[in-house]
Amino acid sequence: MIRSASAKDISVSVVIPSYRPGEDIMRCLESVTGQQFSRPFEVIVVDSSPQDPTNRIRTRFPKVQVYHLKTRTLSGRARSYGASRAKGRVIFFTDTDCVVDPNWMNELWTGIEKGYDVVGGSIANGTRGNYIGTAEYLLEFNEMNPYARPGVVTALPSCNLAVQKKVFHEVGYFPDFMKGEDTIFCENVIASNRKIFFNPKAVITHSNRIRFVSFLKNQVALGEGAIEARRRTPRPGSFLVHWPVLIPFVPLYRTLIIAKRFIHSRPGYIWSYLFHFPLIFMGMIAHVWGFICGPYRAGLSTEKKA
Repeated sequence: MIRSASAKDISVSVVIPSYRPGEDIMRCLESVTGQQFSRPFEVIVVDSSPQDPTNRIRTRFPKVQVYHLKTRTLSGRARSYGASRAKGRVIFFTDTDCVVDPNWMNELWTGIEKGYDVVGGSIANGTRGNYIGTAEYLLEFNEMNPYARPGVVTALPSCNLAVQKKVFHEVGYFPDFMKGEDTIFCENVIASNRKIFFNPKAVITHSNRIRFVSFLKNQVALGEGAIEARRRTPRPGSFLVHWPVLIPFVPLYRTLIIAKRFIHSRPGYIWSYLFHFPLIFMGMIAHVWGFICGPYRAGLSTEKKA
């Protein structure tokens, strides 16, 4: 639980971006503030909802700091805003649609103590009883399921991430665009000769989208973010930027690579993967569409700014 401490004594700052979170934020904060963590920590919510939720949050969680921004702010910029105001020497990130495991902070801190500058954890399915939600989970978070092997990785999502604050001063903060900002940040970390460690014992449970249209829109946005990440960094698959004719083959590649990941981590997931594959494949097609449209949309955005 949050303990009173002077600014210089705070070891960890937990930053949570928020936009129209509803009751999700209460469940998230309940899990974060209830951590049995031996070191002093603070919790920061950066919200850009039309209605200021500060009073509602502070009534139930009086020690949580809330920064309400007047204009809609994307998650990457909100995380950077919170990190820039954090007092801890290590910044932990999660999202309002996540519930963290009771031992979450201890497990992330273990990786920091081993000398890693960036540590992330696994993601469990918070919509197990829903066909659409499970399909989104298997498609989006297959690489960091709770049964995946620990070790050094090339990227992790920002909904379950710990970063030593000094890294932001040396590498920079999260870029400000809709999807894929965490991928670019991780690439910048690796480019600075740092390593990213994945600890599957640091678990969060993520509430996935359960509406068909929302699921497809999210996959399109992820595709746009994926191509933008590959335009800015040498991510695997960057050659597709110069060879777009190969993009239609991406769903086949993803189908095989996801199956391989499940075989190596949790073979039982294969049956769920096959059962949900019709919708998963539609998501892959939507992702490819975003991959194709991303450069065009980016061009339009650039023209508008010019």
